[in-house]
Amino acid sequence: MARGLFIVLAALLLTDLLVTFDRSIIIFLFSTLTIKIFIDNRRGKVFNGLAATVQRDLRRRLHSSIFDQRAQPIDNGTLLTLTFDLIASLEQFITRVLPTITSLMILTPLILIVAAAFDPMSALIFLITLPIAPFLLYLIGRAVGARNDRAQSLLLKLNADFDELLRAIPTLKMFRQTEPAIDRLQSISKRSTAAILDVLKLAFVSAFALELITTLAIALVAVTCGLRLTAGDIDFRAAFFILLLAPEFFAPIRQLGAAFHSFIDAKQSFERLQKFLVDEPIPRGATVPTRMPPSITLDKISFTYPNKLTPTLDGLSLSIDPGLITVLKGESGAGKSTLLKLIAGLNRPTVGEIFINDLPLSKMERRSIVEKIAYVPQQPHWFNAPFDVNAAVFNPINPSTIKKFADEVSLDGADHLLSRGQLQRLGLLRALIKISKGASIVILDEPTAGLDLDTERSIVALIKKYSRRRTIIIAAHRPAIIDIADRIIDLDALPPPVPH
Repeated sequence: MARGLFIVLAALLLTDLLVTFDRSIIIFLFSTLTIKIFIDNRRGKVFNGLAATVQRDLRRRLHSSIFDQRAQPIDNGTLLTLTFDLIASLEQFITRVLPTITSLMILTPLILIVAAAFDPMSALIFLITLPIAPFLLYLIGRAVGARNDRAQSLLLKLNADFDELLRAIPTLKMFRQTEPAIDRLQSISKRSTAAILDVLKLAFVSAFALELITTLAIALVAVTCGLRLTAGDIDFRAAFFILLLAPEFFAPIRQLGAAFHSFIDAKQSFERLQKFLVDEPIPRGATVPTRMPPSITLDKISFTYPNKLTPTLDGLSLSIDPGLITVLKGESGAGKSTLLKLIAGLNRPTVGEIFINDLPLSKMERRSIVEKIAYVPQQPHWFNAPFDVNAAVFNPINPSTIKKFADEVSLDGADHLLSRGQLQRLGLLRALIKISKGASIVILDEPTAGLDLDTERSIVALIKKYSRRRTIIIAAHRPAIIDIADRIIDLDALPPPVPH
């Protein structure tokens, strides 16, 4: 609105300057244009900041949806496309399309009202020629939408196939099948490029058509004002003022033509994103019970991975006593890691329920579960971030606390990729930090696998040191871990589930 008012004011001052040639008007005109430039710059920063906020929020929601059991499974190729290409297209919508839409909603009516006050005939021409461009965009949009959808589908397929090729390189080289795989990737790449060019061609045509329509509309206003000025039906001041306003009146429509492709792309990108996003529910669950350390009960739980027919766990029931070190044994494939993920809340049982102090895990607040459960997988992940950020897993914490626990697990705090043993100790460091924040359930998946005897002894000693008043569950087969167990559960020796 402020930008529109200063555009009108600048047009008035420029008209008065040509009519009266008063030098004092030059100062006001210069000040008005300076303020307008400042407003334009400020508007650009606002929309750029909004774009960054929206992208950050969508990436956070997408990241959360990856670990949400309600969400549709995402393969790596699709995830890369969603995270980078599709979310980036929303930036173009916010920085190009949204300012144009706001100008069309605010600036266009304002100029129309001002033009009507000075010359109703010119305002009527503005009003008659205005709907032509949106109608043309509607017709073009139906064709652009189908082609853009095809281009996005091919881009998703290209990324998925490229990711699959990278993962299968050793196998392909072993069987000498690299050439067919590369030929297939090149074929999809060419088809994707051709589809994108089809969209860009149509976008260019639509922009050209709108430029032509708006140019003809401005010419119609100019010719009408010139003929009426010759006939004496309008004075020079009003005619010149209308001619200055005409390009500004049609400017949002011309910009909309240039940004129309971004609008279609962002619309379809957001529709694709919504298929994988899960709405964050209002926290209504219970918190982890205050009776600590807690007991854990599994009531006839079964779990089947997506796209699998055979359940990994089937009708499992057992109790884990509070305040003890419980070790889970079993052959590879017995379901130890799956069971730990279920207890940690990373996966949900297909059937059955897990109870913490007689309270269903599925009914608890997510934040409460994250705060009270420390989970260390077999291979902790090293993020591309400094050591302190990796240790705290992107949560703020006192550096002295990190240093204290890093010394206990014998990590030097270097900001580089770690060996297998260092990654194991990084996972234990994260668990110690969670324990210092109040975690009362500690879940460790093969914490000493692949470690030398000295490192294993130090980790076993740390587990024993911090086991007091905590429920610790460890999946392990190494004798050093089994020796400190208060209770051992052999998954292979459990009785089969009772048939329904």
